[in-house]
Amino acid sequence: MDRAYNGETSESETFRAHAHVWRHAFNFISSMSLKCAIELGVPDALHRRGHPATLPELAAALSVPTSKTTFLGRLVAVLVHMGFLSRQKAAPESNGMSEHEADELGFEYSLTPASCAIVKGQPLDLSPIVLLTLDPIFVDPFHCMSEWLKSDSETDSPSLRTPLHMKHRKSMWEIKAQDKKFDQRMNRAMASDGPVMARLIMDKCGGRLFEGLRTAVDIGGGTGGLARELAEAFPEMEWTVLDLPRVVAGLERTRNLKYVGGDMFEAVPPADAVLLKWVLHDWSDEESVKILKRCKEAITSNSKTGKAIIIEAVIEDGPEEGETMKLFYDMIMMVGTTGKERNEKEWAKLLREAGFSDYKITPLAGFRSLIETYT
Repeated sequence: MDRAYNGETSESETFRAHAHVWRHAFNFISSMSLKCAIELGVPDALHRRGHPATLPELAAALSVPTSKTTFLGRLVAVLVHMGFLSRQKAAPESNGMSEHEADELGFEYSLTPASCAIVKGQPLDLSPIVLLTLDPIFVDPFHCMSEWLKSDSETDSPSLRTPLHMKHRKSMWEIKAQDKKFDQRMNRAMASDGPVMARLIMDKCGGRLFEGLRTAVDIGGGTGGLARELAEAFPEMEWTVLDLPRVVAGLERTRNLKYVGGDMFEAVPPADAVLLKWVLHDWSDEESVKILKRCKEAITSNSKTGKAIIIEAVIEDGPEEGETMKLFYDMIMMVGTTGKERNEKEWAKLLREAGFSDYKITPLAGFRSLIETYT
């Protein structure tokens, strides 16, 4: 329980408070060091190498000029401290070095479980999400947050809807439609999360989640990162990805997976189940209810009854580490979209207003939960 502060501090408490402030003021350095490591390809180079590398060897693998090797070493020191690299004394017998050369080179560096999670192209690679989250289009609007909070949104000015709109004079969706590079970055990020979510779903729910279902639509499913994984896991089902025409244009269908261009606010293809992963947190309550009503229409067409499967965060439902992520994501939603992360009471209200009669929440590993809703 939080302890009330009475305004009196000892000298040691003051120093701890100062350290707390410094640490949070400098937190951006962790993020930017991680971003730099991904852009340079540090985890990729060590993964390709297959064994530890000294700093000069790593610099050569990354095409970093000799004049910048010492600067790379300072970045590497931060990555070691953050747990993205491990460091050990160079072993001369392992790579033909003399003991003198080993002493001169100092240390060798290798991957950790955390850096293995950002090796590009690997099945569970999260580097696209890191690069999207730290894209200036998302980061720069945080500098406008205080100005935005003092603005009067009742003026109905579009530029005041979000700090991102205030900064860029466009909504995130307008930027995505007009900026091909950003659009590709977002599509890659959302697709990269698919294998992770598929594994979490299978570990927690197994085949129970789709038992008795023949068809499913992944709404706002982008390029099909999650749907492809589920289509392979459940080959007896027919899967459809619904997203804007420009997102799914040119994507090739498989035996049991197809892509349909459309607008989830207008209509959703009929199916036994609809899947919404990280969709509703992008939208306001009013907009989310509209989407959910289209989902209800899709799963009750032809007098059938089905269910909606929502993968989102549920605030105040999980371990403390997960709660931190949920609160941080809620800030991203506030700054970049009209949406938000929601607690169970808020989810229940949305589902009730959309016409669903019941729901079940299953926490997944990490910070997200699976919400099954029934008509």
